[in-house]
Amino acid sequence: MQLISVRLLVRNFSASIRFWQDVMGLTMPFCDEGLTYAYFDTGSTLLELIGRDSMASAIDEATPTPDPVGQRAVISFRVENVDETYTRLIESGATAIKGPLDRATWNARAAHIADPDGHLIEIYSPLSVTNA
Repeated sequence: MQLISVRLLVRNFSASIRFWQDVMGLTMPFCDEGLTYAYFDTGSTLLELIGRDSMASAIDEATPTPDPVGQRAVISFRVENVDETYTRLIESGATAIKGPLDRATWNARAAHIADPDGHLIEIYSPLSVTNA
């Protein structure tokens, strides 16, 4: 089994496209606004967007389910510099959740933001390991 993509269900397709393309800086090889479907190249696994109503229709769901409450998943991106990336993302329009912080138990420096639908995004870089 191979993970090929993560698909996010979105309410505002246009706002989500702008966020993932303009704020996060991902390349979008395909977009069909009529289907409310697009995907982005992350360099490894695809990140897909689909309108919540389109997905509900695809699985014969009569009424789309309500928006989830609370965090259900985290999308993690490894970056070179968490502080610089966090600042750039916030200045570009990302929603701040938790600023950069060293998390020794994770062996990482991490920060958290959200996309227009509230999907939680983590940016991190490993902490340097030094031998004493």
